Amino acid sequence: MTQYNREELSLLNQVFFALFLVADFALFLYFYHTEFPWFALIGFGIGLFIIVLCWTGKKYTYFLASLLVCTGLFSLVYNWHAIIH
Repeated sequence: MTQYNREELSLLNQVFFALFLVADFALFLYFYHTEFPWFALIGFGIGLFIIVLCWTGKKYTYFLASLLVCTGLFSLVYNWHAIIH
């Protein structure tokens, strides 16, 4: 396996790990609350973004960007019924 392949797999793992974290936390919030607490989901995403950014700097940029995008996406998905009505 070349160095290029390892770097590509690392970037892909960063994106999938961010998706996994946000999706699981959003699903947890959806199952255990009658009304979806979207502030908690956004706070989780932004808080984790700040913590990882302070610890690692720009080393995990794909993880950080994916974390924010997935947080916004899942916040919209689980609140779609409140947005439409």
